[in-house]
Amino acid sequence: MVTQLSQGPLLVQTHATNAGQQVVEVILNAPEALNALNGDMVDLLLLHVPVWEADESVIAIIMRGSGTKAFCAGGDIRQLYHEMVKGSQDVGEIFFNHEYEMDLMLHKLTTPLLVWGSGYVIGGGMGLLQGAALRIGTHSSRLAMPEVTIGLFPDVGASYFLRQVPDNLGLFMGLTGAMLNGTDARQMGLLDGLLDDDHFSNIMISLTTMPRQSNADTLSQLTLLIADLESKVSEKAPESNLAVHRQNIITALSEKSLAAIVASLTSLKGQDKWLDKALQTMENGSPTSLHLFYYAFGQNFTNVADALLHEYIVGVNAARLGEFQEGVRALLIDKDRNPAWRYDTIENTPKAWIDQFFVTENVAQAHF
Repeated sequence: MVTQLSQGPLLVQTHATNAGQQVVEVILNAPEALNALNGDMVDLLLLHVPVWEADESVIAIIMRGSGTKAFCAGGDIRQLYHEMVKGSQDVGEIFFNHEYEMDLMLHKLTTPLLVWGSGYVIGGGMGLLQGAALRIGTHSSRLAMPEVTIGLFPDVGASYFLRQVPDNLGLFMGLTGAMLNGTDARQMGLLDGLLDDDHFSNIMISLTTMPRQSNADTLSQLTLLIADLESKVSEKAPESNLAVHRQNIITALSEKSLAAIVASLTSLKGQDKWLDKALQTMENGSPTSLHLFYYAFGQNFTNVADALLHEYIVGVNAARLGEFQEGVRALLIDKDRNPAWRYDTIENTPKAWIDQFFVTENVAQAHF
């Protein structure tokens, strides 16, 4: 029997199918915070998802956000900040173990998971979306990995899933925090379908009328339905922001060093507001963060588990070394948007400083 949750940070509803089975609908319930992923949400997902996975009566899990503005606009890291300020040495181990265990769990599910990524899908929300068997965006979707703005780096498996984007454009996304609309996210392979916001009911109806069948057959039928719905509204999809700049960005990304890539990208400024905003984010972001993501991207991880293990080590050290703390302070706590980064340019960021983020000594083993 699936546990129903009618209040709290995570809502759970079940929908009976005509064949006597169940579809579990999970709703991130913090609309006032754009459904930012908090520790209670993660706890509840870690508790309940394995139960649903083991329940043969559950034919699919559908995850969405409360309200109309966002699926999940990142992680709620304010509490983490306060623990970092206290000097807690194990706060990063607790935080990243917790979130990454959940992310990896979603990637490993055999029960079809569909994430309805309407509105903002940012940071930790991308970790949830990319863990799904069916990653659905809508014409309101806005996807981004802007961790360079807070002195961290694109994580939650981004070292793997941004590496899968064609033409190294995942590197562009991670360095600049560029906000992608649904069309660009679909073309970059970060979505499996781009639908109208009102198509959610079509999917639920289809699921509840499916016969008893294997998980693979359920997933196949959903995939066909989504393709059909997408074809009917393709003319309504937002115009690509990336297309006009795509070749110039690809050329810039082909440079042989991080400094050269950043310089080449910076030379593209002045063409339109979308690109300028992305490049401004890169310029204002932490040089340390740019180095950390560039290194991770270059590792070319072949699976999300290896990427998360790498990110765990770097994340734990980031929680101890100050850059992450300062970035959160400037953006979310004091909100002065004037972070005092440890080093102000890529070129004068010492290798010895970056090397400290990869030290495994005194970092507890990951438990995911």
